[in-house]
Amino acid sequence: MQDWIEGLHWGLAILFFWGVGVLRTSLVFMLGWLASTGGRRSARVLALLETPLYRRAEAFVNRWGVLAVPACFLTVGFQTAVIMTTGFTRMPLMRWIPAMLVGTLIWGTIYGTVGMAVVWAWLERPWILAVVLAAVAVGVAIWRWAIRSRGRRASVR
Repeated sequence: MQDWIEGLHWGLAILFFWGVGVLRTSLVFMLGWLASTGGRRSARVLALLETPLYRRAEAFVNRWGVLAVPACFLTVGFQTAVIMTTGFTRMPLMRWIPAMLVGTLIWGTIYGTVGMAVVWAWLERPWILAVVLAAVAVGVAIWRWAIRSRGRRASVR
């Protein structure tokens, strides 16, 4: 598979990954949609759906979904949760489809150009993941230390 993907012109690689993204995202959205159909028959789920918190969350996803959907394709892991939520909350298709197409194009462009190179490098040299995770951990530690330092300085004044 690696040779086949690497042999593609970059435009075809983007188109391939865009198609994969559209298919995957549509399936996840439909799973969320179907879950909401069955879940709405349950008294517990209905009670949860009637809470002010869920109503605000649903309104937020429906209102900002056009921005949230493409943005989630820049993340790993959060993407599926956002798409599932848009299906469960039954985001109108007139909003969801254009947002999904833009997001999957972003995803396809990343994977069709540099994304797969990163994946192949990691598969050939798994120790790279350990180095990246260590660098992220150091970065988070420095960031948290800087925030605490600012907080201490502000409380002293």
